[in-house]
Amino acid sequence: MSRRGVAAALVALVAAGLLFVIEPAAGPARGAAEDGGGGGSGSSAVTVHGRQQGFEDFSNLAVTVSKTRNLTNEAITVTWTGATPTPPVTFLGADYLQLMQCWGDPAARDFRETCAFGMDLEMPTLNGSGGGPASSIMAGRRGLNPFSGGGYPVRDPDETPEKTGLALDAKMVPFKTVAGERSRDGSPGQPYGTKPNPLGGPDIEETDVDVMTRFLAKETTNEYPFALTGGDGTGRAIFEVQNDRLAPNLGCGAEYQAPDGQQRARPCYLVIVPRGHHHPYTGQDVRLTDAVHGSPFTPAIWQHRIVVPLEFAPVEGGCSLDKAERRTAGNEAVAEAAASWQPVLCANDGPVYGYSTIGDFEAGQQIVSPSESAVGLVYSSDPVVSSNPALVHAPVTLSSTVIAVNVDYNIIKPTDVSGQPPPEEVQRQHGLAVSDLKLTPRLLAKLLTQSYTRDDVLDVTPDQTAGNPDSLRFDEEFLVLNPTFRYWARNRNATVDGLMVSLVNSASTREVWQWILGDPEAKSWVEGKNDDGFGMWVNPVYKDLFATAPDSFPKADPDCHRETRFEPIQGADVEFPLCTLDKRPYMDSMSVAALQTLRAQTKGRDLPLLPDPSNLTVPCCRYSDLPRKFAGSRFAMSITDSASAARYGLFTAKLCKPKRDAGGNLVAPDDCRAPTTDAVTAAAATAVDSPVTGAKVIDPVKAWATPGAYPLSTVTYAIADTSEPADARREYAKLLRYAAGSGQDPGEAWGQLPHGYVPLPAALREQTMIAASQLENWVAPTTSPTDGDPGGGPGTTPTPTDGVPSGGGTPSASIPASGPLPSAAPAAQTRTTVGSPLGIIRFILIVALLMGLVGGIAGPIMQRFAIRSGRK
Repeated sequence: MSRRGVAAALVALVAAGLLFVIEPAAGPARGAAEDGGGGGSGSSAVTVHGRQQGFEDFSNLAVTVSKTRNLTNEAITVTWTGATPTPPVTFLGADYLQLMQCWGDPAARDFRETCAFGMDLEMPTLNGSGGGPASSIMAGRRGLNPFSGGGYPVRDPDETPEKTGLALDAKMVPFKTVAGERSRDGSPGQPYGTKPNPLGGPDIEETDVDVMTRFLAKETTNEYPFALTGGDGTGRAIFEVQNDRLAPNLGCGAEYQAPDGQQRARPCYLVIVPRGHHHPYTGQDVRLTDAVHGSPFTPAIWQHRIVVPLEFAPVEGGCSLDKAERRTAGNEAVAEAAASWQPVLCANDGPVYGYSTIGDFEAGQQIVSPSESAVGLVYSSDPVVSSNPALVHAPVTLSSTVIAVNVDYNIIKPTDVSGQPPPEEVQRQHGLAVSDLKLTPRLLAKLLTQSYTRDDVLDVTPDQTAGNPDSLRFDEEFLVLNPTFRYWARNRNATVDGLMVSLVNSASTREVWQWILGDPEAKSWVEGKNDDGFGMWVNPVYKDLFATAPDSFPKADPDCHRETRFEPIQGADVEFPLCTLDKRPYMDSMSVAALQTLRAQTKGRDLPLLPDPSNLTVPCCRYSDLPRKFAGSRFAMSITDSASAARYGLFTAKLCKPKRDAGGNLVAPDDCRAPTTDAVTAAAATAVDSPVTGAKVIDPVKAWATPGAYPLSTVTYAIADTSEPADARREYAKLLRYAAGSGQDPGEAWGQLPHGYVPLPAALREQTMIAASQLENWVAPTTSPTDGDPGGGPGTTPTPTDGVPSGGGTPSASIPASGPLPSAAPAAQTRTTVGSPLGIIRFILIVALLMGLVGGIAGPIMQRFAIRSGRK
């Protein structure tokens, strides 16, 4: 393999590493569905209704599911109205919803066995002052017969072999996989296993939760056992749907033989189980005396279920695996769009476009590589200067970098407040999602520099920062912007465990730092000055790192917490370090960062150091995993791309300009910006010239100075190599035309522009159409361009108009004839990555490159597979 070929393989393997790290028959228990409407062209939103049955009347309950077709691994928004508010008491015992994903036949008696549920996830503690009689027992489990008494029978009268298929002495509703495996049910014929007794002595019997650990994990299960209803009878839950790639036991989207004999993608179902406030066997209102007990699979509760069909996209994809592909590679900003466009482009024997996710700098290196194995088209937000080969730049997406948040209002109990309790309107928000979180450039800088003591791995911090707040929610500057957090629960863990960021170097990361350093207060603080009397200082390790804006998020603090334990196998003391990357690890990509924000799990570790039960050869030790936080107590944040945030249904923080009163005191801001269509389009209109003629880029500082513009907006270009063979240029041109045409129509169907993107303004779409014609009809100049010679020009881009207008619209149907590209002064390829000045970052990247040497050929294959399987 040539030197350039090795480089291409390395880039491909780094991409592969990111990938691994990135109507059925109606039945009596079905809710009535109607078109949800309001979802735009091609919306698959539906609204379903509850009903009166048994002792509960859910006929006023209307549940809307935001998307039910063309699903992959993503999140759907479930909202509801007409529900009874969750009681404002301490313990959760009545009036909430439970959500789960199932694969079986809703009309079959064993349907409940096919539902992914039962890990006994943490129940939220409510903030009411009424005490509350009890929490629901067994509400998050599959176990039966939890107790008798209080009007509860030893066994539900409808739990019979004839009605449910279970043995009379079964202890749980077993779980049945799509492959046919069925768990034990705890009956004498299928007894539970045993497990070590944590108190010592003989082994003890497993529980239903132990049985389910063979199929599900608390860290990855998508069950949503406790969805709370607000005081106005409405609620909202973001539910993670999983296809066969993430949940093979369900098989959603995998090919199967449908009842009509055709091979189709397997459908699945969202099951919603409303829990009321009446005793399921006596009808008594239990809100003041007890709770509604039992598993949602208990027949008296399961009868209220509402079933919503979910249609999954085929995990195998819609493109032939046997056909040669046109390889592309590029940054994450375009990933969701590329995945959406591909199945339409390859239809009717069209070309297959493979796609590998790599950084902007790596994309620039790939497109100028003379290796025959190099890609012919890359996506990048960094225009590439090159005269050999000549490059064509074509804008394809307009998106943004966002701070995604998954935070539940965790309001302090009125009984825990000395003095004035939280206002009633604040108390009513407890357990609901925070949708209006505000940040300034300086607050984001604090999160990114390990300056909150919670983000430091040492117990003792340097003198100057010893008085820094524990975390964001204790920061007075944050509280001025977000006053509701003054009423937050007082326990130390009711906060964010660091801001999740990805490892990949990117232009979007550099733009974040440009925005931060362009703010005088933030820049001054990063350089070592106090935050205007709030009492917080930058972690001194970071003070000298930002002479220029880096294209990475350095985790620069080299300190480690260290403990020593005697290791009996080695017969000696062994030191166990806990360092920055253990406590606050990088996410493998921005998409993974968004997913982990949805799951409220950072993958980090912290004290205490405990024996590692997963490692039988080394009894000691492992620092504890930071636990996943569940509904009602979530506080997770990340920097990600807008398309990934939309894919996982995440709210995004508003970016605010600090405001001061006449006395210089920080006050509530009046200029806060969200990544709306108007704000991102306004930012595009501020784009400035880059070193490549016609390829404009958005300067976050200029956008920030423009009223209404979202500063972290990004134009991503397809950059094509004009030296590719004619057939390749023709097929790449087809891709460009589609991207600028139908690919800009927003929607959720294949081929449309996914949520999180903003349609390109008309001028940019026309620019891409012109570029497509120039690429397809490219004629290399007979002589090399020289200064003043317009022929070809290095890395140029057609420019139909001056600037980028803010209006939308459709590009002209008449595409101008191909002609020579506008000229630009030839320049040598002098691009450099503004890398982190951290040794540890360099070490990580070196390891990644060494991994690439081992299996360089795997990257394009696995990335192609990822798009076809719905972007794992």
